[in-house]
Amino acid sequence: MALKKYKIKEYFPVLDDVCSSDIIDSIYRNKDHVKYSHNIKGRWENYYLGLEFVPGLKHIFNFACKAARDITERSVIVPYKGLGFPFDEYWFNIAKPGESTGWHDHKDNAILSGVYYLSVPSNSGHIKFRKKEKDGFQEWSVTSQEGKMILFDSKIEHAVPINKSDKNRISLAFNLYSLPLNMSMDANNYSSNKFYS
Repeated sequence: MALKKYKIKEYFPVLDDVCSSDIIDSIYRNKDHVKYSHNIKGRWENYYLGLEFVPGLKHIFNFACKAARDITERSVIVPYKGLGFPFDEYWFNIAKPGESTGWHDHKDNAILSGVYYLSVPSNSGHIKFRKKEKDGFQEWSVTSQEGKMILFDSKIEHAVPINKSDKNRISLAFNLYSLPLNMSMDANNYSSNKFYS
């Protein structure tokens, strides 16, 4: 059964080997190893850090793949270099106070996308989704919360409003692909042209 268009699934996975504060510490401690994909309105949208620096992410991906298989009835994977792929299909989003993430969708050949929340200070913003209708867009929000995972159709547009707190909002985002994976996919760079006004 294919994922129903615009359907969004929410989870609170019990991940005994995952500590959000340890992952956040790893991001800041290994900032010399972080790579960035693109700068939009003065903000780096995606922070890439190899799994060797944040091994706990494997447990998050394992849960996401099992959940995605239940949704799609297909075997899926989050590609990353540790599995022999030439690219990582996950990244961190760090929104400082006053920053936001514009409307965008993800890669066309991904079957699902996901977000796992590491730190969501009060008033830092909830994720918004929208779908195009005849006279404009229908928009709705889903509550962002530390320890929560959201899986959704990769083609659905989403955004996060301005972080109105005095702390950083931090999440892990990723794309899931069905197997067998097409190795000719262009997954090295996250295209900034996927962002909309």
